[in-house]
Amino acid sequence: MLKSIFLLAFAAASALAQTQPAPGGCTTNSFTFPSWFVHNFTANPAKHQAHYTLVNRAANYTLNIGSVELKAATAIVHVFEFWYCDDRKTPKADAAHQSVRQAYDGLKFEASGNASVPLVCDGDACKSSNPVDLVKGSLSTPCCGALSKTPKWTLGTIIFINETGDGSSAIQSQSIQFQVTNEATGHVVDRKSRYNIRTDAVFNPRSWKFEINETWYCDVVDSAKPVSITGTGSTTLPLNCSTVSTTTYCQADNVPVQGQVSSETALAPYSIEDPIPSADGCTISSVVSPSWVLSNFELDKSTGDDVSSAAISFNLRLNTQNSLFDFPVFVYHDGVKLGDAETWYPGSFGAGEQPLAPKTASFQYADKTQEVAIKTDWVCIDIDPEHPVQFSGVATTKLPQLECEETDHGLARCVSAQGYTWTSAVSNVTWKSLEAGSV
Repeated sequence: MLKSIFLLAFAAASALAQTQPAPGGCTTNSFTFPSWFVHNFTANPAKHQAHYTLVNRAANYTLNIGSVELKAATAIVHVFEFWYCDDRKTPKADAAHQSVRQAYDGLKFEASGNASVPLVCDGDACKSSNPVDLVKGSLSTPCCGALSKTPKWTLGTIIFINETGDGSSAIQSQSIQFQVTNEATGHVVDRKSRYNIRTDAVFNPRSWKFEINETWYCDVVDSAKPVSITGTGSTTLPLNCSTVSTTTYCQADNVPVQGQVSSETALAPYSIEDPIPSADGCTISSVVSPSWVLSNFELDKSTGDDVSSAAISFNLRLNTQNSLFDFPVFVYHDGVKLGDAETWYPGSFGAGEQPLAPKTASFQYADKTQEVAIKTDWVCIDIDPEHPVQFSGVATTKLPQLECEETDHGLARCVSAQGYTWTSAVSNVTWKSLEAGSV
């Protein structure tokens, strides 16, 4: 007969001193790894009693309330909890805006989960067969499942640029950008790795052959029996190309890569439940301290005293410590009115570039004060690829000293110093969840 028991656990905090806390801070761990340790589980099914202690791994403190369903040889522990993290000292929000910052000093998190605890009984006295059990939260690490038996990857936003060079202004070069999605785990990598998942890729520009070798981790069957899986695959990219002058742009999207497992290695019990400390990525940076990195600002206008408009361009990328964006986005707009500081001009993205960050951008330009306001939408998928989050906000920046010269075409060109970058904080940040597969 199924029984539900709501209980209080009164274990002393000192008894949990040997519990290994997750290595990141409260905010980082709460986003990436909500989970709980179950310590010293005992039960008496005949009396409908159970006792245990929970430890919130993200916040590293003892929790005193939970619920249990007792069966013949198994107990199911249910956890629902909300908590606050103030390790980032998040400023209070403007109540007039729907902000990702809370109206209190800490960020609020909610998570729920359940886990089966195997019981060993001696008469009416039962206890867990494990010294410590683990309850995963609703945002736990993506699972692998049976999909890892036949690995498959999807290549998205592939951009191959072949510059043959002209011997003077254009230098011969080749470059490729792409995203890789492991269909077994949902893990997305843009030539860099999340959670230290190792992804190696080789592209042959002559044959267009693409090869991938990736190692990932699974514990979907049993958290006590995790495995490391290495898979390989290859395909010929169906690139669609166009040539302008000496530059050839080739693109493709949603290219499947079938693969096979090359090795599978057993890991230590619960080892992949210990998150690897990492710098802030897209989502956490967007929540606690969003800002943009700007560079290569350029203003082109006609010479003379009666000039009323100009062409403006600049490079933009999200400011994170662990960025998935290798290259900034080139944003430009022709016909910016120099005497109008109120109009928002939609930014166009440069040829051969993919607007990974931001998704959309518009800007205002104040010629008298040399200020630029940038209104952007950007999307983060680094924590939960199945549930992307779109952020929106405005950043206002004072331009650095510009170097101006007159070109051979009768234009006055003003640019920021070569290689110089500066940051601009984003204010009034709002966010919304997007449907799976919408990005």
